[in-house]
Amino acid sequence: MIAHTSYNPMEINEDGTIQAVLAMLSQRHVVSIPRWDCEVCGMIHLGSAPETCESCGSTILAQHSDIHCEMNNHW
Repeated sequence: MIAHTSYNPMEINEDGTIQAVLAMLSQRHVVSIPRWDCEVCGMIHLGSAPETCESCGSTILAQHSDIHCEMNNHW
């Protein structure tokens, strides 16, 4: 009787894969993108400060730089 074994070169070690995924999930990269909120209509603008709101044309824009930790929380 001949033992049939299949070898797949794309097969990945399951323990190694789990360790690699956990290592990537534990990395925390804070990305700071300036956020501007229109005080009139509430539209959110990302990036550099706009001259006027693209939605209502208001010039009353407030910059917010707070980072919401719950958005990147995996637990």
